Amino acid sequence: MFLIEGLAALAAKVAAASTVSQAVAGLGIAVAGVTGAGAAGVLPAPVQDTVASAVEVVSPFDLPDSADDDGTPDQGPGDAPGTDDSPEDGPDDDGTPDQGPGDAPGTDDSPEESSAPGQQQNQRGREDAAARAAEEAREAAEEAQEEAREAAQEAAEAQREAEEDAREAAEEAAEAQREAEEEAREQAQRAAEEAAEAQREAEEEAREAAEREAERSGSDDSDDD
Repeated sequence: MFLIEGLAALAAKVAAASTVSQAVAGLGIAVAGVTGAGAAGVLPAPVQDTVASAVEVVSPFDLPDSADDDGTPDQGPGDAPGTDDSPEDGPDDDGTPDQGPGDAPGTDDSPEESSAPGQQQNQRGREDAAARAAEEAREAAEEAQEEAREAAQEAAEAQREAEEDAREAAEEAAEAQREAEEEAREQAQRAAEEAAEAQREAEEEAREAAEREAERSGSDDSDDD
């Protein structure tokens, strides 16, 4: 019952609207045909807007009109003539890499050609920053190489000094050994000479003692005669 009353009200609105009435008379369609065509979104824009408004007032249905966006990437069914609801492009830009159909005369949406001066400046800034970073990295590498070379030279010098100290210590030890051996040999020789001298002196004393004893014995024998 509510739907019938709504259609009746819709018919009244269509009959009252001069533009709609002319369109209905020219096309030779009934009110139901108008609403069906309006639901399909194929009526002329003024008629479409009027039919959509009337249906939306008396029913929960939402019909396409010239202000609707059907979510399509570019102009198509559901979009009013001359409109473009593409989220990426404006009315004069169809998203092509360069100027072409769908672009306004004199426009160019090429990513390479449409960069603003600020974007070019940012690009130069990034290039300068990269160049500075490369230069700093090169200097740091050179400094690291120089430090490594100096450290290697210091290590080699320390190695040479250690080897020289070890050689000198070995020579000193060998000299000390030779001196100790010479001292021991000299001491042994002196000891042997002293022992031989003591032996000769002992023998000399023993001979002298024997001679004295022999002289006393001979003297005693003479006295007895």
